Amino acid sequence: MQIIDGNTFFALTQTFEYVPFTQSEGWWAMNSAGNTENRFVFFADDLSKPQIACMGRTTRKFGLKMLSIEGECLLRENLTDSRIIRNFYREIAQTDSDIFEVNSSLKYNMLYEIGIREAGYLRPVGLFSTALTILFDLQKPIVYDKNWQKNLRKAGKYYLDFKAVSQPTEKDLSDYFTIHSQMRAHKKFGENWSLEMLKKLFLDKKFQLFLVENQEKERIAGLITFVRNNVATSIFSATSLEGRKKSASYFLFDKTFKACAKNGILHYDHGRISPAAHKKNDIFLFKDGAKGEYVQYCGEFSFYKKQIYRLLMYFVKKYLIKRVEV
Repeated sequence: MQIIDGNTFFALTQTFEYVPFTQSEGWWAMNSAGNTENRFVFFADDLSKPQIACMGRTTRKFGLKMLSIEGECLLRENLTDSRIIRNFYREIAQTDSDIFEVNSSLKYNMLYEIGIREAGYLRPVGLFSTALTILFDLQKPIVYDKNWQKNLRKAGKYYLDFKAVSQPTEKDLSDYFTIHSQMRAHKKFGENWSLEMLKKLFLDKKFQLFLVENQEKERIAGLITFVRNNVATSIFSATSLEGRKKSASYFLFDKTFKACAKNGILHYDHGRISPAAHKKNDIFLFKDGAKGEYVQYCGEFSFYKKQIYRLLMYFVKKYLIKRVEV
């Protein structure tokens, strides 16, 4: 395993079959701009014959150094050798961090779990993200449940307009950011990003913006996707208060599915689902209303230099950061 620079990493992974949005140059640029505490490090197994690479984010909390890895890049998506994962993550665990957390959005592969467990990684004490998603085959008609059908009819009464924006202007991004901020305020989510961060994301042309306008040409809903190798992944979506009243989110996704299919994209990934026994289940019910294939990701694994850190990280996430356990 080798530690490399960012330019080498992004050039190297251009030839890889599997690169999730969390390992893209746009995601790196956005997160680098948004938090001065973020320090990124880049790894590859072998520059002469690479099979796997990833970037990780290092932070320091309570005197401990933590390395967080949101997925990895693979030369071939269909993993056939657990040793690729074992050797790579075993060597990463020998670097100078105290805590190592991996959250992979690779479609579940038993060889991945075998390899990362052989490297010494375990599932965390508590899970704070689901390893589930819904995948749509865009070569087939998407089937909507009765609630979706009702809301699509409702949206049709308002003469909404759909815009697919491959190269968004500053106004396009500002409009989306306003919608997103309004939604976060309505749902009482803390603001954790800025318009400047959003601009950095779209320096990467693999990110695309879809917008919905009302009759007055005002933007009332928007969706950001990541498109690579004929797969589109949902990243961020937002609907204004007016958009909620006009079922704009249903209209937006329906038109997005059709636009992606028209452009030759074969699959659409909803970008995780979170079925639950509390109010957040509403998001799952919305996504589940467009019937696709349930898919499991490889999900979360962690490695700790000292076993006490396992319980410490659970306590920090659940009681100090107050993340919702799933």
